[in-house]
Amino acid sequence: MRHPVHPMLVHFPIATWFISTLCDIAGLFTINELVSRMAGVLLIIGTISALLAMVAGLMELAKIDQKSPAMKIANQHMLLMMASWSLYAVSLFLRLDGTRLGQPSLAAVALSVAGLIVLCIAGWLGGKLVYEYGVGTRSNPS
Repeated sequence: MRHPVHPMLVHFPIATWFISTLCDIAGLFTINELVSRMAGVLLIIGTISALLAMVAGLMELAKIDQKSPAMKIANQHMLLMMASWSLYAVSLFLRLDGTRLGQPSLAAVALSVAGLIVLCIAGWLGGKLVYEYGVGTRSNPS
C-alpha cells in the first residue's frame, strides 16, 4: 500500500487516552462518579485500539532501512509507545473491581498522567520520523 496505515490508526487511542487522563484529573476534584467511569471506559477503548495502531506501526517499521538514522528514532518511538501503553494498561487494571470498573486509586490516576507524559514524548518522536526523515511519505529517503 502506498499510504501508511499507522498514522490513520493512532489518533483514536491518543484522543481516548488524553480525554481519559483529563477525566481522571477532573475526578480528583469532583464527587461525580460518572467522570471516573468515563475515564475507565475511555481507557478500555484506547488500550484496545492502540493494539491495532501498534501492529500497523510494526509493519511500517519493517519498511525503514536498517542503516537509516530514522531507525534509531523509530525504535525510541516504539519503546516509548509500549511504555505508555503499559502505564495505561496497569492504570486500567488497578481500576478493575472483579469484572467492573471501580473508582480509580491515586496510583491509577498517577499512572494515567505518567502514560500521557510518555505518550506526548513518543508522539513528538513519531512526528520527527515523518517531518524530518520522511518516513511513510512517497519521497521517503529512509
